[in-house]
Amino acid sequence: MYPSHQHKATIGSMPITVNRWIWPLSLALSLVAAPSLAQSRSSVSANRPHTPTFQLAAQSDNLSHIEDQVLQQINQQRQDHGLSALQLNPQLSQIARSHSQQMANQNFYGHIDPQGRNHRRRVEAAGLRAYVIGENLMKCIHADDPASLSVSSWMQSPAHRQNVLLSEMKETGVGIWKQGETFYVTQIYMEPK
Repeated sequence: MYPSHQHKATIGSMPITVNRWIWPLSLALSLVAAPSLAQSRSSVSANRPHTPTFQLAAQSDNLSHIEDQVLQQINQQRQDHGLSALQLNPQLSQIARSHSQQMANQNFYGHIDPQGRNHRRRVEAAGLRAYVIGENLMKCIHADDPASLSVSSWMQSPAHRQNVLLSEMKETGVGIWKQGETFYVTQIYMEPK
Protein backbone atom coordinates (compact mmCIF):
# COMPACT_ATOMS: atom_id res chain seq x y z
CA MET A 1 0.00 0.00 0.00
CA TYR A 2 2.89 2.40 0.72
CA PRO A 3 5.79 2.86 -1.72
CA SER A 4 8.99 1.35 -0.38
CA HIS A 5 11.47 1.39 -3.25
CA GLN A 6 13.33 4.57 -2.18
CA HIS A 7 12.26 5.04 1.40
CA LYS A 8 10.66 3.38 4.36
CA ALA A 9 7.61 4.87 5.98
CA THR A 10 5.88 4.09 9.20
CA ILE A 11 2.62 5.72 10.12
CA GLY A 12 0.83 5.93 13.41
CA SER A 13 -2.58 7.10 14.47
CA MET A 14 -4.12 7.55 17.87
CA PRO A 15 -7.81 7.46 18.69
CA ILE A 16 -9.30 10.89 18.83
CA THR A 17 -11.05 11.75 22.02
CA VAL A 18 -14.39 13.41 22.24
CA ASN A 19 -15.95 14.97 25.29
CA ARG A 20 -17.94 11.88 26.28
CA TRP A 21 -16.71 9.02 24.12
CA ILE A 22 -13.75 7.68 22.18
CA TRP A 23 -13.76 7.00 18.45
CA PRO A 24 -11.67 3.86 18.00
CA LEU A 25 -9.58 4.68 14.95
CA SER A 26 -6.96 2.03 15.48
CA LEU A 27 -8.07 -1.08 17.28
CA ALA A 28 -4.77 -2.01 18.90
CA LEU A 29 -4.08 1.51 20.12
CA SER A 30 -7.61 2.30 21.22
CA LEU A 31 -7.79 -0.77 23.43
CA VAL A 32 -4.58 0.19 25.20
CA ALA A 33 -5.03 3.96 25.30
CA ALA A 34 -8.76 4.45 25.74
CA PRO A 35 -8.92 4.41 29.56
CA SER A 36 -6.20 7.03 30.04
CA LEU A 37 -7.69 9.21 27.32
CA ALA A 38 -11.16 9.07 28.81
CA GLN A 39 -9.98 10.13 32.27
CA SER A 40 -7.48 12.71 31.11
CA ARG A 41 -10.07 15.50 30.82
CA SER A 42 -11.08 15.34 34.47
CA SER A 43 -7.94 14.12 36.18
CA VAL A 44 -5.28 16.03 34.27
CA SER A 45 -6.60 19.42 33.31
CA ALA A 46 -9.73 20.25 35.22
CA ASN A 47 -8.11 22.61 37.71
CA ARG A 48 -4.60 22.95 36.32
CA PRO A 49 -3.34 26.51 35.88
CA HIS A 50 -2.25 27.61 32.44
CA THR A 51 1.26 26.44 31.61
CA PRO A 52 3.36 29.02 29.75
CA THR A 53 4.01 28.35 26.11
CA PHE A 54 7.53 27.24 25.31
CA GLN A 55 9.30 28.23 22.09
CA LEU A 56 10.93 25.57 19.92
CA ALA A 57 11.99 26.96 16.56
CA ALA A 58 11.94 24.82 13.46
CA GLN A 59 15.09 22.77 13.19
CA SER A 60 15.87 24.47 9.85
CA ASP A 61 14.27 26.71 7.24
CA ASN A 62 13.83 23.66 5.02
CA LEU A 63 11.91 21.78 7.73
CA SER A 64 9.77 24.85 8.38
CA HIS A 65 8.91 24.83 4.67
CA ILE A 66 8.03 21.11 4.84
CA GLU A 67 5.74 21.79 7.83
CA ASP A 68 3.98 24.45 5.73
CA GLN A 69 3.64 21.97 2.86
CA VAL A 70 1.99 19.39 5.12
CA LEU A 71 -0.55 22.00 6.25
CA GLN A 72 -1.26 23.12 2.69
CA GLN A 73 -1.71 19.56 1.44
CA ILE A 74 -3.95 18.59 4.36
CA ASN A 75 -6.12 21.66 3.76
CA GLN A 76 -6.30 20.78 0.06
CA GLN A 77 -7.57 17.32 1.01
CA ARG A 78 -10.19 18.88 3.27
CA GLN A 79 -11.25 21.34 0.56
CA ASP A 80 -11.51 18.47 -1.96
CA HIS A 81 -13.94 16.79 0.46
CA GLY A 82 -16.05 19.92 1.06
CA LEU A 83 -14.59 20.75 4.46
CA SER A 84 -13.23 24.02 5.78
CA ALA A 85 -9.49 24.53 6.08
CA LEU A 86 -7.80 23.92 9.40
CA GLN A 87 -6.38 27.04 11.02
CA LEU A 88 -2.76 26.86 12.07
CA ASN A 89 -2.39 27.14 15.84
CA PRO A 90 1.27 28.02 16.57
CA GLN A 91 0.99 26.53 20.06
CA LEU A 92 -0.13 23.18 18.61
CA SER A 93 2.81 23.36 16.19
CA GLN A 94 5.16 23.83 19.16
CA ILE A 95 3.66 20.75 20.86
CA ALA A 96 3.88 18.71 17.64
CA ARG A 97 7.46 19.82 16.95
CA SER A 98 8.49 19.01 20.52
CA HIS A 99 7.02 15.51 20.20
CA SER A 100 8.83 14.95 16.88
CA GLN A 101 12.08 16.17 18.44
CA GLN A 102 11.59 13.91 21.44
CA MET A 103 10.94 10.87 19.20
CA ALA A 104 14.10 11.64 17.20
CA ASN A 105 16.33 12.33 20.20
CA GLN A 106 15.07 9.48 22.40
CA ASN A 107 14.75 6.91 19.61
CA PHE A 108 11.08 5.96 19.99
CA TYR A 109 8.09 6.22 17.69
CA GLY A 110 4.59 6.45 19.10
CA HIS A 111 1.82 8.54 20.54
CA ILE A 112 2.82 7.88 24.15
CA ASP A 113 6.03 9.67 25.14
CA PRO A 114 8.56 8.28 27.65
CA GLN A 115 6.81 10.27 30.42
CA GLY A 116 3.59 8.35 29.67
CA ARG A 117 1.75 11.32 28.13
CA ASN A 118 -0.47 10.95 25.09
CA HIS A 119 -1.31 13.78 22.70
CA ARG A 120 -4.27 14.98 24.81
CA ARG A 121 -2.14 15.24 27.92
CA ARG A 122 0.63 17.10 26.06
CA VAL A 123 -1.91 19.58 24.64
CA GLU A 124 -3.63 20.10 28.00
CA ALA A 125 -0.27 20.53 29.76
CA ALA A 126 0.25 23.56 27.48
CA GLY A 127 -3.00 25.06 28.78
CA LEU A 128 -5.20 24.32 25.74
CA ARG A 129 -8.66 22.81 26.12
CA ALA A 130 -10.47 20.85 23.46
CA TYR A 131 -13.55 18.78 22.78
CA VAL A 132 -11.76 16.67 20.17
CA ILE A 133 -8.05 16.02 19.70
CA GLY A 134 -6.38 13.73 17.17
CA GLU A 135 -2.81 13.05 16.18
CA ASN A 136 -1.18 11.55 13.09
CA LEU A 137 2.45 10.48 13.03
CA MET A 138 4.79 9.59 10.20
CA LYS A 139 8.37 8.37 10.18
CA CYS A 140 10.05 8.73 6.78
CA ILE A 141 13.51 7.37 6.04
CA HIS A 142 15.40 8.58 2.95
CA ALA A 143 12.30 10.40 1.67
CA ASP A 144 12.71 12.99 -1.08
CA ASP A 145 9.33 14.57 -0.27
CA PRO A 146 8.31 13.80 3.34
CA ALA A 147 5.32 16.17 3.21
CA SER A 148 3.65 14.47 0.24
CA LEU A 149 4.60 11.01 1.52
CA SER A 150 3.05 11.76 4.91
CA VAL A 151 -0.20 13.19 3.54
CA SER A 152 -0.67 10.52 0.86
CA SER A 153 0.03 7.73 3.39
CA TRP A 154 -2.39 9.21 5.92
CA MET A 155 -5.07 9.49 3.25
CA GLN A 156 -4.62 5.80 2.36
CA SER A 157 -5.09 4.71 5.98
CA PRO A 158 -8.70 4.78 7.27
CA ALA A 159 -7.72 5.84 10.81
CA HIS A 160 -5.44 8.66 9.69
CA ARG A 161 -7.85 9.75 6.97
CA GLN A 162 -10.59 10.08 9.58
CA ASN A 163 -8.43 12.47 11.62
CA VAL A 164 -7.75 14.55 8.49
CA LEU A 165 -11.38 14.66 7.36
CA LEU A 166 -13.22 14.95 10.66
CA SER A 167 -15.46 17.98 10.22
CA GLU A 168 -15.27 18.91 13.92
CA MET A 169 -11.55 19.62 13.66
CA LYS A 170 -10.87 23.36 13.39
CA GLU A 171 -7.19 23.89 14.32
CA THR A 172 -3.95 22.08 13.67
CA GLY A 173 -0.25 22.14 14.37
CA VAL A 174 2.53 20.47 12.40
CA GLY A 175 6.00 19.70 13.72
CA ILE A 176 8.88 17.93 12.00
CA TRP A 177 12.28 16.95 13.31
CA LYS A 178 15.07 15.25 11.38
CA GLN A 179 17.63 12.82 12.78
CA GLY A 180 20.13 11.61 10.19
CA GLU A 181 18.04 10.57 7.17
CA THR A 182 14.85 10.10 9.19
CA PHE A 183 12.03 12.64 9.31
CA TYR A 184 9.63 12.49 12.28
CA VAL A 185 6.33 14.16 11.36
CA THR A 186 3.63 14.95 13.92
CA GLN A 187 0.31 16.63 13.13
CA ILE A 188 -2.19 17.44 15.88
CA TYR A 189 -5.84 18.18 15.06
CA MET A 190 -8.17 19.91 17.51
CA GLU A 191 -11.67 21.23 18.05
CA PRO A 192 -11.00 23.90 20.69
CA LYS A 193 -13.24 24.31 23.70
